[in-house]
Amino acid sequence: MAGVNMNDPIPALDFLGIGGIGMSSLARWAMARGITVTGYDKTPTALTDALASEGATLRFDESLEAWKVPADAWIIYTPAIPADHPQLVAAKAQGRTLMKRAELLGQIANDGTCLAVGGTHGKTTTSAMLAWILSQHQPIQAFLGGIATNFNSNCLPGPAEVSVVEADEFDRSFLHLHPSAAVITSTDADHLDIYGEADSVVDGFRDFAGQVKGPLFAGPGCADLAGAESYGRPGDRYTYRDVRLEGGVQAFTLVLDGTEIATHAGLPGLHNVENAVAAAALAHAVGMPAAAIAQAIASFRGVARRFDRRVSAAGRHYIDDYAHHPTELTRFIEALRGMFPGEKVALLFQPHLYSRTRDFAAGFAEALAGADFVGILPIYAARERAMAGVDSAMLAARIPGAQLVPYDRGAEWLASQPATVVATVGAGDIDRLVPHVERLIRAQS
Repeated sequence: MAGVNMNDPIPALDFLGIGGIGMSSLARWAMARGITVTGYDKTPTALTDALASEGATLRFDESLEAWKVPADAWIIYTPAIPADHPQLVAAKAQGRTLMKRAELLGQIANDGTCLAVGGTHGKTTTSAMLAWILSQHQPIQAFLGGIATNFNSNCLPGPAEVSVVEADEFDRSFLHLHPSAAVITSTDADHLDIYGEADSVVDGFRDFAGQVKGPLFAGPGCADLAGAESYGRPGDRYTYRDVRLEGGVQAFTLVLDGTEIATHAGLPGLHNVENAVAAAALAHAVGMPAAAIAQAIASFRGVARRFDRRVSAAGRHYIDDYAHHPTELTRFIEALRGMFPGEKVALLFQPHLYSRTRDFAAGFAEALAGADFVGILPIYAARERAMAGVDSAMLAARIPGAQLVPYDRGAEWLASQPATVVATVGAGDIDRLVPHVERLIRAQS
């Protein structure tokens, strides 16, 4: 972004991939400042509908004829936009100001106190919880990777000196951030299409950790990160004890640097207790009182598509979740078993990316075998092209009893399973099936 001064007025912003969760938060930040926002995406979604209602001018045509944006607009794009996208190619040819989403986010967040949450798993819930905790105490701006229920948004536009940012490891985007303090929840292998091997993923997190200027906290199971203080384990300064189910929620004792205080996590699963400790550690490290932290954790209502309880009626329960990595699937199924002990579980899973399905096929098979009934949708390709020998049939063959399910029959398949607990899981467009599943489950009750 050479030659651009973020202190100068931004004329207009055109987002290529505006419907992405990270891009849309930046679009909302810009619109809150009166900046003209235009954007392209492949198809309309609920999120693009919301952006349009908030003032963005959107298009769903990648042709140059459809590309009518202010002449001085900066062009913001994501790695998901192909290099040969006609509008991106034209922007480069015209010498327009071009930057990746992560670069713009870094410019905004680094201009003040940047509090970042990274990690292969849990960063969206943890960053949303951190934003909720801090917002009870002071003005903040926040850029989240999901729609936080407490805010009904993925953005708190500020203006504020403190920014809460989800630090995305994909494409090494988080290296645009220079946080004042940070949490890394996990360093499991993922995005091997970018990193190549698991050790390189860890190296990426180490590079990110090296850019943190102040306190850095690392979750249980993280690789060794220089300068990081662990949390969530017995004996840590920031940890928990006495986890128990009370009234359908996980009650526990939060331990913050010698202070113990009772609270509860509204989301099930031990990993969500760990997420709460992570958010609490960072909030406490920047001066938030322990009692206020515990109170805010107890009132945190979660993030859309993170153990999102959609229906509970007539003895049946329907949950939707974003899990798209074997570790996340394992934790999700464990949380289902903990909340509904002894009940049959049916899972409809949409694999996300050919490369991830190939790289973690054994892990996916082991995790999915934890459900009683498994349906697998076709792979959601996102930015990738099909790979020979990699498809949903390859995955289903590894799981006893698993069934291949056409996308347009997914809702009916799930609702018809002889299980009291049913779930849709995945990071692609499986969320479009959610309203249909809801209607079918409610009709059955």
